[in-house]
Amino acid sequence: MRWQLSGPTWQATVIVDPRRWLGVEFEARDPASGKRVTYDIDTDLYDISQESHREFAEEIERDIIEFLGNLRTGSMLRGTDGTKLVLVFPLDGSWVRVVRGRFWTSGSTHADLAAARVGGDYVVVR
Repeated sequence: MRWQLSGPTWQATVIVDPRRWLGVEFEARDPASGKRVTYDIDTDLYDISQESHREFAEEIERDIIEFLGNLRTGSMLRGTDGTKLVLVFPLDGSWVRVVRGRFWTSGSTHADLAAARVGGDYVVVR
């Protein structure tokens, strides 16, 4: 099953195939520059139909629910760091900072919001 969700500056696709894969693909866009930053949460190549991977699949499910909940409650921020587009959001007790560089996207985890928000101005992803 596949669900498409969107707002004025973002879109998300939630994909659930209980026999194989579980994930969310997220993209935020800066309306002024047109730049985009993406973030994915998924079960990668783990066969989630196997009992040995059930706990991992449940963790991914919780992360997806928390991620989408943060989007809904306005806890997800979009900003800049120089010319790079940045996402900042809470996940699993930490703050995640995702930076779209020229060729790839990188992510880092921070203990508090102030450390994750370094660089430019931030707005709530709507």
